[in-house]
Amino acid sequence: MEIEMKNKTLLIPIIALLLSCQQIKLKLGLGDKIVNPPPGSPEKVVQEVLKSALQGDPEAGWEAFSVLLHSDEQQSPAALNDWRTLRFPAIRKKVSYLVEDKASATYTLMDKREEGQSLILYVKNSQSDMPTPCKLRKDPQNGNAWRVFNACF
Repeated sequence: MEIEMKNKTLLIPIIALLLSCQQIKLKLGLGDKIVNPPPGSPEKVVQEVLKSALQGDPEAGWEAFSVLLHSDEQQSPAALNDWRTLRFPAIRKKVSYLVEDKASATYTLMDKREEGQSLILYVKNSQSDMPTPCKLRKDPQNGNAWRVFNACF
């Protein structure tokens, strides 16, 4: 029995090494609270998306949001129309589930994963067990700045 307990004790650190801290936090339902991220960081772009969606005036919110779109999205009339008429209004409807403090647009980052050329940030959603993704991609037409690409919230 003592040997069996020792084996279990050794197994815990091995499992911890195999999982990243981020994965452990996700499994425990913890995340990183994002309050004041560095300018130009992916976290800052997500915060700016949330701030734009929190604006009382939908038109002013759209103007603030549209500059965060990747140039591929901005240059496609169909994509731009889809963002303006469907996707951005959907973000506005769920933004209160994504922010912890509306004044500062503080949110909790649950996970961050690379997928090809994209980076997906998963934000805690108070109405779901699963975090909500926002996909970003570096935009060569905007100095390789991170921009919203394809899907966000």
